[in-house]
Amino acid sequence: MIKKIQKNLSKNILSYTAVVMLLGVSFGYFFDLRFLSKIILPIVLIMIYPMMINLSLSSLKKTKASIKPLVEGLILNFVYAPLFMWFLTSVFISDSEIALALMLLSIAPASSMGLGYIGLAEGHLPSGVVIVAFAFLLSLVAYPLFGHFFVQGSGISIPFLLIVKNLLIVLILPLILGVVTREYIERKHGAEKFLNLKPYFSIVTSLSLYALMFIIFVSKARLITKNYKDILLLLPVAVIFYGITIFFTLLVNKKILKFEYGHHQSVVFTAVSKNIALTIAILVSVFGENGQYLAVFPAMMSLFQAPFLMIYLKFSKRVKQWFSINNN
Repeated sequence: MIKKIQKNLSKNILSYTAVVMLLGVSFGYFFDLRFLSKIILPIVLIMIYPMMINLSLSSLKKTKASIKPLVEGLILNFVYAPLFMWFLTSVFISDSEIALALMLLSIAPASSMGLGYIGLAEGHLPSGVVIVAFAFLLSLVAYPLFGHFFVQGSGISIPFLLIVKNLLIVLILPLILGVVTREYIERKHGAEKFLNLKPYFSIVTSLSLYALMFIIFVSKARLITKNYKDILLLLPVAVIFYGITIFFTLLVNKKILKFEYGHHQSVVFTAVSKNIALTIAILVSVFGENGQYLAVFPAMMSLFQAPFLMIYLKFSKRVKQWFSINNN
């Protein structure tokens, strides 16, 4: 039963996200529920903690067979993505704060759904796990460094130390607790027990994300309806970012790096599927009340991200056939 619930939450993420957003805006427009924003930080911690328990640090030992996909994945995540997003926001987004939110999204590590897509596409899952694990750990350094750089460029006055302080609370603390929790479960009850509990952790993260999104949209409903044109600007950014990233990765992996199909899928799904939940957590914890409004934009991007990944997944068999040509 619990696995069915987890599968349902993952499979219908697009529908649930849309419903939560609509409910949040509707309730927030007619009722003053801004007091709910006071419980955002606890929900953020509840959301991130299970995510960290599911992060397998032991996967870092398996890097030898996945070096090339790992290097490419990290370059796409921390070099290509922020540069491309910077270009797109420069062209389509005039508001520096919205641009900042999208830039922080661009350096987010892959979501757990990225690994799910790899499995569904029959890709090389161990490489995907390695890429996600390293990207998560590297993000602990990348967020304060990139965040400080982005903030300076946007003219928003947020000191570097404040970013680091909030990241310690939102990322480092849950990471430490997550590692300790996983070690305790596996040593006390065995790895099989952890695998049985894993769906529960994923469900807690998913439900916390929906709760967080509801609170953000309900508390900022009137601001959102007033600035709906800014949200519409995300359409060209999302279409170009996700579309070209998938197409670019396809060409590079096939024509230049000569990857086999499985490793290609491990890269493309971890490079495209940005961790929306983590980005929202960073924004609301670092930028306070203003961050709650900024978090609307990564949340809206999830409505574009999921369809792009699902459409690409539909063509996975054709992609596999294409990769098999001249590779035998």
